[in-house]
Amino acid sequence: MTEIVFTRGVPPPEAFPTQQLAECFTAGLSGDTAVVLQYGQQQGYLPLRREIAREYGVTEAEVLIGNGSLHLQDLVSAYLIRPGAVVYTEQPSYDRAITTFRRRGARVVGLPLESDGISVDALEAALKKEVPAFLYLVPDFQNPAGATLSKEKRQRVVELATRHGFYVIEDVPYRKLRYAGEEHPLLRAFDPTRILTMSSFSKLLSPGLRVGFMIGPADLVKGLTKLGEDTYLSPVLPSQAAVAEYLKRGWLQPNIDRLKTLYKPRWQALADAVRSKLSGAQAFIPDGGFFVSVILPESAHTHDLVGRAKAKGLVLTPGAPFFADPHDGGEIPSERFVRLPFCAVTPEQITEGVSRLAQLL
Repeated sequence: MTEIVFTRGVPPPEAFPTQQLAECFTAGLSGDTAVVLQYGQQQGYLPLRREIAREYGVTEAEVLIGNGSLHLQDLVSAYLIRPGAVVYTEQPSYDRAITTFRRRGARVVGLPLESDGISVDALEAALKKEVPAFLYLVPDFQNPAGATLSKEKRQRVVELATRHGFYVIEDVPYRKLRYAGEEHPLLRAFDPTRILTMSSFSKLLSPGLRVGFMIGPADLVKGLTKLGEDTYLSPVLPSQAAVAEYLKRGWLQPNIDRLKTLYKPRWQALADAVRSKLSGAQAFIPDGGFFVSVILPESAHTHDLVGRAKAKGLVLTPGAPFFADPHDGGEIPSERFVRLPFCAVTPEQITEGVSRLAQLL
């Protein structure tokens, strides 16, 4: 029996623009050797910061480059979290982010995730009790659930952040991988004062490059840059130079279009399979990204689901790590939550994998 893997949201090897990246590494190394192979550029490779600043309509002083967005989340956590502080997230949320915030000393409290994103009513109620160090959101094609934050909720979240004086991390690594529908504005479009926009090139070019970026207020970026310098001394400039070269050559958007052609049939196959074979489940089927998720009905047989699935040649990720502390002290449906990445499996594998899952329930 062929093993089908529904675990990490990783690009398949055919997604990598290998030859183009090789050309860009060569050009970056040979064209700016004295900078790229040396210590320095603490805020990130200047040509790359310029490209990102131009795209987002900000100054270079508002852009910080890091080794992937999780690295930047860790820097922000070290800088903003004080002992006893709370961080609010969606419930469920990105498991590694939850781990990162907890490691830095935060109590991580999850607020209900609805079909159109985080419950702003629950956020308002939580703010009456405690203002967080920051709120962490994945507003587009959320990891792990797949939900997208509506335009109306984006504006309300920004208004609350401004009124109460807390930062919002909008983590948007999947935003450009939209297969249907119309995109919503970034949260920073409403008011950038309290918004930290983070993304990376892991999903669009290669995770191995380890190039992510953050856009935020210049004074905060300055503080994070000093913390970064004291932590890791110097960024990985060869990778950043290669990405800068890739952007300068105008290759990113054609590559995104190629990725959409690759991923859209997989997205459609998983949406169809979930609707037909898991009809009793609550399904989040996004218009883009890497994930579809389901919350299985209470009547489903979910005991040791990961173990029983493994015995049937189906590899799943446990649901519990995606859940922060419940905001109301209630139970969380971690045993019934299943994240299904479609990026690295073929449509045929997807259909068979969901069939195997349905048979276990």
